[in-house]
Amino acid sequence: MAQSLAPFDREANMKNPAAARRVAPALIAALGLLLPAGVISADAARAATPSKARLYACAKKSGGSLRLVGRKTKCRRSERKVSWNVAGDQGAQGPRGVAGLPGTTGPTGPQGLPGVTNIVTGVKDLTLNAPGLASLFSISVPAMAAAGGTVDYTIVATDAGSQIATEHGRIQWLATANSITCNVDATDKLHLGTVGSGCTPGFFNPGSRPGISIYDNVSFPSPAAIATNKVYFTIQNDSPYTIRLEP
Repeated sequence: MAQSLAPFDREANMKNPAAARRVAPALIAALGLLLPAGVISADAARAATPSKARLYACAKKSGGSLRLVGRKTKCRRSERKVSWNVAGDQGAQGPRGVAGLPGTTGPTGPQGLPGVTNIVTGVKDLTLNAPGLASLFSISVPAMAAAGGTVDYTIVATDAGSQIATEHGRIQWLATANSITCNVDATDKLHLGTVGSGCTPGFFNPGSRPGISIYDNVSFPSPAAIATNKVYFTIQNDSPYTIRLEP
């Protein structure tokens, strides 16, 4: 059974786009009621798909009832062709939304590796007469305890001209309250020229504290007096006890 809509005045709606936008959705909704199942044509079905930009219908001049047709379909004499966009004009951009709530706190990361502590660095002059000698450090070790570590060092000796002798090495040391020993690791030693470095354990006042001195036996390819003789060092103390640099 045919159903009808209120008369659709195309000219009036062309003059009043706002009214046309209000009427168009009602027309679209009503089309499903106007056409019985199986009556719509293939052209009309294609026109109604989302791939088409417009819908077409034949509107009765009297009464305004509609029937959906294809774009090329001719309306009857008692009808007039009408069309409208499937989608209206794009509206203005809406206001910016409010910021979202903060996210939850992430899980705690894993514990980092322990940092290197008890590192002491410095530079000292060795005596100029061979063997050159410099006191490095002492350590306060309580009774029934021990302390140990390493000393990385570089000795640089020059004459008054253009000759230089240098050596890099590592001292291992170990101390208790009343004893100390040290050793230069011969497998971890580099030199340019003749330096002949080594270590000497001893006790330093005040406090008779166990500690380490370093020495060298510098000689140049052309015999010459030593003008400068320095040692650059890094002490690693693998204990909780206090290192004191010696004068």
